[in-house]
This record gives sequence, C-alpha cells and structure tokens, in this order.
Amino acid sequence: MKTLKQLFYYSFVILAILCTSCEAEDGMDGVNGEQGIPGQNGADGQDGEDGNANVIGVTVDPFPSWTEGIYLGQQANFVEITEPLLTEEMADDALVLVYFQLPSDEVWFPMTYAFVFDDGDNEVITYTYGQDTITVYAYDSAGPINAAILKVRYFIIPTNEAEGVNGFSSKEDVLQSLHDNGVDINMYEEVANYYDLD
Repeated sequence: MKTLKQLFYYSFVILAILCTSCEAEDGMDGVNGEQGIPGQNGADGQDGEDGNANVIGVTVDPFPSWTEGIYLGQQANFVEITEPLLTEEMADDALVLVYFQLPSDEVWFPMTYAFVFDDGDNEVITYTYGQDTITVYAYDSAGPINAAILKVRYFIIPTNEAEGVNGFSSKEDVLQSLHDNGVDINMYEEVANYYDLD
C-alpha cells in the first residue's frame, strides 16, 4: 500500500510539473478597425518666377589702360579683362555679351561697335573671349585707337546640355530664345531687364 501511495504521489508530481511547464497558445487577433476617410488635397501653389538661368553680370569700372597689339592681322589697341568665372567649359559653351559707356554719355553701346565716317574711315570696338579672359579691341582704318571707354559691363549666359525650361544646347539657342522673347541684344537695358541684372 505504501508503494501504491508513493507511486500515486510521484505520478501527481510529474503531472503537475508537466502541466506547469506547457506554454499557453496565442489567442486569435482581433478584427481590424475601419479605414478612416481620406483628407482633401491641398490647393496648388502659385508658380514661381522664371530664374535667370545662372546669368552673371559684371561691371569693369574704371576701364583699364590700352596696350598696343594685333586683332585679325590689324594693328589695334587691346585690354585683357581677367574673368575666372569663364572656365574652359564655360568659355566653350557660354554666350558672352559686352557693352561699354563713354565718359560723356550714360548710354550703353553694344560690342561689336562699328562707326563709319563720311570719308569711309571706320572705328571698331569689339571683343573676344576665352578661358579666364575677355579681350576688348579698338582700332580704325589707320591703326590702333585710344577709345575713351569709361566702363564695360558684360553678361555671361551659360548654355546647358540638359533638356529643360532653361536648358539650351548652344549659343545659337540662347540667341534664338532672346529673339523669341523680344529681347534685342544690341540694347543693354533689354538684356539687363530680361535677366533682372540691372
């Protein structure tokens, strides 16, 4: 009988251990709630103003002294203006427009400027540009002239190979765009106003 009690006791202990060592199962997930009502879309914002396509405007004042040299085989005076913004890539792709003022006049004259006298002689003020440099030349039929330029202002208008609203693939595209927008590049004020660079 004692053995039977011990067997019963040990069976009860083993059953108790087994019952307490089992983990409970997870219950079922509850039902998801209803989807909320979607909000209204906001009003469209106002379009911003067109940018100036990274156009750079620079004034050289006072204008430096002339140096004698050659332009296209013609004796001419010249002034070199250092412009580090004209990197090699920019010099190849950008359109540069140059204007000048005389001491007695607030009018901006475009370059190239050519004035022909009644006797057939002419005066020319023109420019070239390349990497880091804009060069202004002045000459007439007889040779170099000391044009009385007070100051120079120039615009560097970059082109952009990427397509887009302000993207141009060539200098010709920039010129065509200015023309299409009614801008006369010989009129300084029109170019300055168009690019908002007064």
